[in-house]
Amino acid sequence: MLSKIRNSIVFRIGSLLMAMTVMAVLSMFSSFVISEIADKDAAAINISGSLRKQSYLMLSTLLVTEDTAGIAEQQAVFEQFEAILNDPVLISSDLVSPDSVLAQSYKTVVVSWKAEVKPALEQYNFTPQAKIQLFDTVNSFVDKIDFLVLQYQQAAESKIELLRIIQIIALFSTLILVYVAMTSIHSHIEKPLTQLTAMARRVRDGDLTSRVELDNKDELGLLAQAFNSMSDSLSEMYADLEGRVNRKTMQLKRSNDSLQLLLNTSRLSNNTTEEDLDFQPILDELSNLTGIGDMDLCITKQDADSPYIHLLEVDEVSNRPNCYTGNCDGCLSHSGTLVSNDLGCYTVRFALEREEHNYGVLVARMKYKNGLEAWQNQLIQAVADQIAVGLSLKNQVHQDRRVALLNERTVIARELHDSLAQSLSYLKIQVSRMQKAHDKQADSAIFQDLIDEVRDGLGSAYRQLRELLSTFRLQVGGRGLKGALEDAISQLSDRTNMNITLDYQVESILFTPNEEIHLLQIAKEALQNSLHHSKGKNVRVALTQNNNQVTVSVEDDGVGIPDGPEKINHYGLDIMKERAKLLVGSISMERVGERGTIVTFVFSPESIHSNVALSR
Repeated sequence: MLSKIRNSIVFRIGSLLMAMTVMAVLSMFSSFVISEIADKDAAAINISGSLRKQSYLMLSTLLVTEDTAGIAEQQAVFEQFEAILNDPVLISSDLVSPDSVLAQSYKTVVVSWKAEVKPALEQYNFTPQAKIQLFDTVNSFVDKIDFLVLQYQQAAESKIELLRIIQIIALFSTLILVYVAMTSIHSHIEKPLTQLTAMARRVRDGDLTSRVELDNKDELGLLAQAFNSMSDSLSEMYADLEGRVNRKTMQLKRSNDSLQLLLNTSRLSNNTTEEDLDFQPILDELSNLTGIGDMDLCITKQDADSPYIHLLEVDEVSNRPNCYTGNCDGCLSHSGTLVSNDLGCYTVRFALEREEHNYGVLVARMKYKNGLEAWQNQLIQAVADQIAVGLSLKNQVHQDRRVALLNERTVIARELHDSLAQSLSYLKIQVSRMQKAHDKQADSAIFQDLIDEVRDGLGSAYRQLRELLSTFRLQVGGRGLKGALEDAISQLSDRTNMNITLDYQVESILFTPNEEIHLLQIAKEALQNSLHHSKGKNVRVALTQNNNQVTVSVEDDGVGIPDGPEKINHYGLDIMKERAKLLVGSISMERVGERGTIVTFVFSPESIHSNVALSR
């Protein structure tokens, strides 16, 4: 136990705190007990003191009455006096000990009342001699009561004195314990902590040579030893950390340079056309970053046996065995192979492949002793992949341009065939009829009819040609489909007296360029039919959305369609049906009530279809 107190700060301070706590608890407990014991002392003094008043009250009442009737009334006063004398506060076992002076005094008062005072009061005969004797008896009895009150007072004062002594002892004991605790804290905690704090500040400032000199065997002594050991370890680790930080800094810089190289490669691949691609800066930066001074970048077309772009990165061109033109096929068709040569080098090939398409190869050559580290291999492969992605994107752009050109030519050919070609065929037939009529020498009326038909056919062909030219020039600019519809309606309104309105409710839908062109052509074709054939006053163009479908409707208040609507501008109807088929939609033309016609086209845009598929 003594060893633990001597070698443990926690146990030492804890013991002192426990002692002070016990001292405080004992002091509070004793105060509580004494206060409980003295709880009824004041009441006892008060009640015992009232016996004197009652004694003189009985005497004065008896003397004033001076008749036998007064004696009978005294019985109530006697009973009241005895009730006070027998009060539980006065005869409580907590207040009156059988062997104490207080108990003897109380017993004397009780005996005197019963044996002397009460009989004297009851037997008083109103004679002068009896009055004097009664005075003496009551005075003697009051003296005994005074002594009893004094005993109650002394008992209460003794308890208060005991409480005062206990409080003084507890106070001095607590002061002694506090002094011992403060002395122990100063010598065993404050001084060691001061040294440890100073040591911590020096370590914080970078001085790892300082040491704490403490001979204590307690917790702070162990902490000082651990602090000294930690300083020794930190001194050893600091040098190692500096080297590791330098290596990590170099790695981070290399990683940052690698990311920047990949970013530059990606920008070059995605932001320029294939004719403008210049990978020489990329190859130079890659060679500088990896430390490989002998690199080749060969870019070729599919199934070609030699590259159309060959970039070199070499330290000494005159001393380097450049690749041979005749061996290009073997170099382009292999990747990741190691090829040795007489100069003690080996070659690593990185194919420029994207979606099973080979765009060339990136070749790196180095000495055997240098080797190719993992990060170098990853970086070169990443650059090769980025170059392949860029070449793939450029190839895809060219393919898209070819497809768009073919589609445009197909549309022009189809519309020329469905419109102008048929009109020219009709004119050819009319010319043949005129030739036959001439050979048969027909009359002038027949010739005039044929000439009128040819004139009408030429006018129709010319009008169709104008409409086709307008259609081919139609574009959807930066304002989108709504702006293109407004422009088309504005142009058509200048050529007619009909009122054309647009109800566009699909602003939140993103149409593809192909969808915008076809929707614009369908709406314009339907408008032209209404303007030429409906003979109405109003035309309404509406684009609305219902669930996952978009509806384009063109409604007029004209004469309505005949039983065979395909006979009216049949080539325009065929073109609209063909466009509806390309958008995987349905188109219909029907009469509205007794008058008017409505053309309705319903389809599902790609953006809505894609969102529905993703939500599933």
